[in-house]
Amino acid sequence: MLKIAVLDDEAIFYERVSRRLYLIYEKMHLAVDVDCYRSGRELMYEVDDGKYYDIYLLDIDLPDMSGIDLGRELRERSPYCYIIFLTAYPQYAIEGYSARAYQYILKDQWEQKLETTLSNIQKEINAQTEPSYRITVGPKLEKVPVKDIYYLYKDGKNVIFQTRSGRTSIRKTLSEVYEELPKEEFIYVDRSFIVNVQHVMKLKNKEIYMSNGEKVPVSKPQLERVKIEINAYWRSHI
Repeated sequence: MLKIAVLDDEAIFYERVSRRLYLIYEKMHLAVDVDCYRSGRELMYEVDDGKYYDIYLLDIDLPDMSGIDLGRELRERSPYCYIIFLTAYPQYAIEGYSARAYQYILKDQWEQKLETTLSNIQKEINAQTEPSYRITVGPKLEKVPVKDIYYLYKDGKNVIFQTRSGRTSIRKTLSEVYEELPKEEFIYVDRSFIVNVQHVMKLKNKEIYMSNGEKVPVSKPQLERVKIEINAYWRSHI
C-alpha cells in the first residue's frame, strides 16, 4: 500500500486533495493511505518518530517553517521518496527543485496536473520493483528485466541470454541460473534450453515458437511435461 502525506495550512484545501488522491488511486486499482498535516513541524515529528511516506505533497508557504527546507530534510531522511510541491507562488519553482522535488504544481492547476504526475510516479515505482536478473561479467553489471528475456541456453561453460536487446552471457551453469529465476515464468524444455513462458506463442512438432519469431527445440522426453506446464501457465494468465 502506498503511503502519502499531504501538508497544507488550509484544511479545506488538503481535504480536497486527499479526496482526489483516493479517487485517482481507485482508478489505478491501487490501495493508498493518505495522512494530512497542517504544519511542517507536525509532519516532521511523525517522520522522526518512524512514520514513512512514499509520496509527499507539500505546500511551500507554511506558517511555521519553509516548505523548501522541509523538503530538504525529508529528502535527507528518505532519499527515494517522491516530493511534489503544491503552491500558489511560481517564484519558488527553481528553489523547490533544490530539494530534488519530482514536480512543482501551481495550486490553480493541481486538479489538471496531479493525476498525470502520480501516474508517472507509479510507472517509475513499477519499473523499480519489476523482477529482474542481474548479470555480472568482469566490471560490467547489467540488470535484465525478466519480461525481456526470451530464452536461455548453454554454450560450453556459459549461459547465453536471448533478450529484447540482444544476447548476453554469464559464466554459470544453466541449473545455477534457473535457481535464480522466478520458477513460474521459466521452464526447461531441453537439457540445454530454458524458455520464458511469457513469450511462448505455440508448441508444434517438438518446437516452441517464441514471440520474437525464433524457434526453440523441445526434447522428446520433455515434450509432455512442457505441454502441461505451458497449458497451466496459460490457464492462469490468459
